[in-house]
Amino acid sequence: MRFLFAFCFLVCGLAQQGGAPPPAPAAKQDKIAMRQQIADMKVKAFEMQTQIELLEKQLHDVEEAEANQPLAVNAKQAPAKVRCSGHTKDGKRCTRMADPGSRFCWQHKSHR
Repeated sequence: MRFLFAFCFLVCGLAQQGGAPPPAPAAKQDKIAMRQQIADMKVKAFEMQTQIELLEKQLHDVEEAEANQPLAVNAKQAPAKVRCSGHTKDGKRCTRMADPGSRFCWQHKSHR
């Protein structure tokens, strides 16, 4: 009787501790395939993020070059008054007028 009780206790204890049968081979292959797919997607995501950062830098450089080009002035006409392209410390656009032939006022010209 003690033997039977000990056997039942052992079997029940194993069942509660995760004594489940090992997964079928097909399930194991599915897990491997999913892990490989995740790894491939992470590599693609990293490559895309690198491309995005490169394009953002190139765009910034182009915009910076455009902003630093002087305005074309026609010799026959007086230069048009243009609002300064600079920004204040709080991020608002400068309210001053730009210097003739420039995109910036006297204060923001020195910051470029």
